[in-house]
Amino acid sequence: MKLATALLASILSLSTLAAKGAAPTPDTYSVTVKFADLDLNRQAGIAKLYVRIKGAARRVCEEQANDQQVNQTYPVCVKGAVSAAVARIDHPMLSDYVAQAEPATVAAR
Repeated sequence: MKLATALLASILSLSTLAAKGAAPTPDTYSVTVKFADLDLNRQAGIAKLYVRIKGAARRVCEEQANDQQVNQTYPVCVKGAVSAAVARIDHPMLSDYVAQAEPATVAAR
């Protein structure tokens, strides 16, 4: 079964560490994004997967956005989480789609 896990711990730990000046916590926040039902050879399937990844990233990052300092890192957290998930899935059409949707998120291939 195809699964992608948006692992946010390192991104979030760095953001939280910078914002709060504290040591990173051992908590790992992740969401599993299922996409076995999607046809990743079609643009519609890629678009739906992107929506799922972005939604998962927002949910996980919102879990950490509990004060003003962390709220400032929310956009960075979401972009980083999306980028990490896309890299983990490693599908060229998805990478291209995200590069067009969020030009600064995905590094050039």
